[in-house]
Amino acid sequence: MRETVSRRLVRVRRFPLRTLAALAWLAALSLPVAAPASAQSAGWQQGPGAILDNTYTGYIDTPSNGASVSNGGSLTVGGWFVDTTAQGWAGADDMQVFLGQMGNGGTMVAHGIVAQNRPDVGAAIGNPYFSASGFSASVPGSALPAGSQTLNVYVHTGGKGWWFRSVSINVSAGGATASSPAPSSSSSGASTSGTTVTVTAPLENANVSTKNGQYTITGTVSPDVDRVDVWLNGERDTGTQIGTVTPNGDGTWSVSFIPTHYPSTHSNLYVFARSKTTGKEIETVRGFNITDRSV
Repeated sequence: MRETVSRRLVRVRRFPLRTLAALAWLAALSLPVAAPASAQSAGWQQGPGAILDNTYTGYIDTPSNGASVSNGGSLTVGGWFVDTTAQGWAGADDMQVFLGQMGNGGTMVAHGIVAQNRPDVGAAIGNPYFSASGFSASVPGSALPAGSQTLNVYVHTGGKGWWFRSVSINVSAGGATASSPAPSSSSSGASTSGTTVTVTAPLENANVSTKNGQYTITGTVSPDVDRVDVWLNGERDTGTQIGTVTPNGDGTWSVSFIPTHYPSTHSNLYVFARSKTTGKEIETVRGFNITDRSV
């Protein structure tokens, strides 16, 4: 009789794997690390190429839903994303921000970075691999029309397509950045009160190989600019400085770096140009890919 009772107790303690997965999923949904704003979309929704079950959790931490922002500068979009079925990583390999919907007439306004450090997420879920679940992107103010806007944050998952969630913001006009010309296929830049800066290389979303040695970043500025300061994967408070240069007499500028010294992933350049006339700086952002493939 004791043996029979003991076996029954053992069987009771052996929860089915499906039940354990469900409990883990419910626990993830109740994480305190970033409470969802009430008007954010209800969870991650299917985007282009989305397949299989929705096994995702995570939130847009910034901007908060309904935030008031100015299009006179750049807007940081950041948060975290986890595929709860991922093994050895958090599950995201790319991230983009759209006004409107991807593949349905929308406009991409930023190409961001994934796998950023979020130890709070890993600790809350109890999986150290999920600590690399952060994402962020810098949206140029010139890409945000004044008024009520909805940003759709798309995250790409390995083999499972794009998934997104949304956040609403209120955009106010704030400076000449709002009337800056739209980026062309060869360069993008910023312009304020006659001061301009562009990046001519790399092109948006271009591949820069770690196998080709040194790479030279190039661009142009208006005649009043006396200094160009280039940072990688963050602005001055969070990024890595590539270099500070004085523009050439013809308005061109360049600074070189060695891609192999940096992670092979999507990256952003933050380029600051200072006007010697006003003493003020303007900024432009360029997204590109550091890759270990030959290109």
